[in-house]
Amino acid sequence: MKAMKRIILLILPYKGLAALNMLFNLIQIIAGLFSLALLMPLLDFMFNNNKEAFKTKAVAAGGGSDFNSLYNSFITWMTEYVQDDKKEALLLICIALIIATVIKNVSRYLALYYLVILRNRSIQNIRKNIFNKILALPLSYFSNEKKGDLISRMSNDVKEVEWSMMSSLEAIFKEPVTIIFYVGTLIFMSPGLTLFVIALLPIAAGSIALLGRSLRRKSKRNQEQQSMVLSFLEESLGGMRVIKAFVAENVFMQKFNVLNDNSTIANIKVNHRGDLASPISETLAIIVAGVILWFGGNMVFEGKLVGSAFLAYFAIFSQVIPPFKQLSQAFPMVQRGAASLDRYEEILNADIKIIEQPNAETIDKVNHAIEYKNVSFAYGHETVLHQINFTVPKNKKVALVGASGSGKSTIADLLPRFYDVAEGHILIDGKDIKTLTIDSLRSSMGIVSQEAILFNDTIANNIIFGLENISQEALEEAAKLANAYEFIVQTENGFDTIIGERGSKLSGGQRQRLAIARALLRNPAILILDEATSALDNESEKLVQQALDHLRQDRTTLVIAHRLTTIQDADEIIVLDKGHIIERGNHSDLMEKRSAYFKLYNTYNDGKI
Repeated sequence: MKAMKRIILLILPYKGLAALNMLFNLIQIIAGLFSLALLMPLLDFMFNNNKEAFKTKAVAAGGGSDFNSLYNSFITWMTEYVQDDKKEALLLICIALIIATVIKNVSRYLALYYLVILRNRSIQNIRKNIFNKILALPLSYFSNEKKGDLISRMSNDVKEVEWSMMSSLEAIFKEPVTIIFYVGTLIFMSPGLTLFVIALLPIAAGSIALLGRSLRRKSKRNQEQQSMVLSFLEESLGGMRVIKAFVAENVFMQKFNVLNDNSTIANIKVNHRGDLASPISETLAIIVAGVILWFGGNMVFEGKLVGSAFLAYFAIFSQVIPPFKQLSQAFPMVQRGAASLDRYEEILNADIKIIEQPNAETIDKVNHAIEYKNVSFAYGHETVLHQINFTVPKNKKVALVGASGSGKSTIADLLPRFYDVAEGHILIDGKDIKTLTIDSLRSSMGIVSQEAILFNDTIANNIIFGLENISQEALEEAAKLANAYEFIVQTENGFDTIIGERGSKLSGGQRQRLAIARALLRNPAILILDEATSALDNESEKLVQQALDHLRQDRTTLVIAHRLTTIQDADEIIVLDKGHIIERGNHSDLMEKRSAYFKLYNTYNDGKI
């Protein structure tokens, strides 16, 4: 029942479509039931000749008197209406049967028509919700999750919800109503005979419920195994150069074979368990049918039940078996979908952590300074920053240096609130950044990192990225200031050239200059440069450094540097070690001290750590 409730919640935004589907299903059921009920008068008119017998015959001596009375009244009306003309009576029944069948099938199509829209809109909403939530989650979430697993949840799990849970909507909406109407009619025709049907239904339902509970556990395990395969595949594709360089193909083949084998075994178990539903339900249905045939046939032999009534009764009962079978198949499918829905909801229920205050203010510039005040931070239980204090005055340049793991990038990531401080405050013009809107805070910043993050789109769209109504002149001016215009116009389609996944068609220096052009176009008040030239050759570094000089003009700048020769002009250099500030000052002062900075600077002749 919990799984059913979750389906209802998924389709709740489209309750109008669900109502139309249920309405046309109801019309279809009634029309189908009416066409089967016509079997009785059809048989009586074809095989009986006595008009008075139609009026006085007890249809089911052991059945309900209301049904007998209703049917006898109908027979009396028919015989009087057609004046004993069996052909005319047969014609009327045939016309009624055709009309009922047309209504049934038109309703059937309309029910499916609205169901298709309902199912696809619901899945569309699931995809939208999960992608929006992924965009809203903090960077710390992605540090603990594998990209392949997230992709699996958005693809495999959502597809499983669509094909298992959503494909069962018709059975869930239609089949229970069908069973209720048909069983209700059987009770009306013969309560005694229907008692056998009702007695055996709970046994069948219990068997299917136990099967579904087991199937849900196995389905969740199966989805987890598929996620591991996809994660390993994504990781292998990303590291293909290293795999080949270290001749590790056989190692990765063996690892993949183990994961692939586990996934296959889990999938086989799920399908074997799911395939049990149909045979079990059909076997139970045939057992019930056999019981009805035995007792009903004996009632006919003993004169307690008219043959036409029994045939009509059995025909209606036979139509109970398909919906019951469909429902029994749908229930395990729902459980499979519920297992995938569990994984989908784990993302939806993940804590966003970076919360914007209801009365948050906006920011568009720095009037005085950025201040880190007693800032501490920890990844999990490991503290990586300890009581950090420093100030970046307006339009000044402060550089962070230190060995890898000293906390430089973490300090930079705290400023745009990719993470929130554990202790202390980060202030802009005396205001805690937690009191500012996240969008305005990040929009006021331009970030250029060591790896230029670009997308498989045109050069123009990568530079404009996130902005609207940008003129061609502004676009070209940003490219020129970033020393990117010359190589852009030499590409195949200029600014309309597709650069490939992560900018794979460009060199490292070209990618970095596009990232700088992107930052320039935003005209940020605050600039964060995270080792922007450390991965470049000398020629590319020179071009990028010139672009950075344009970018830094009249901007409050925080720089993380490995090449210490690039930050000699910094207004203040802060030296970090294991999350502590151990030294600070300008380049000249620090070199005179001949301490930590002096050692870092002279580690290599070119000033690269």
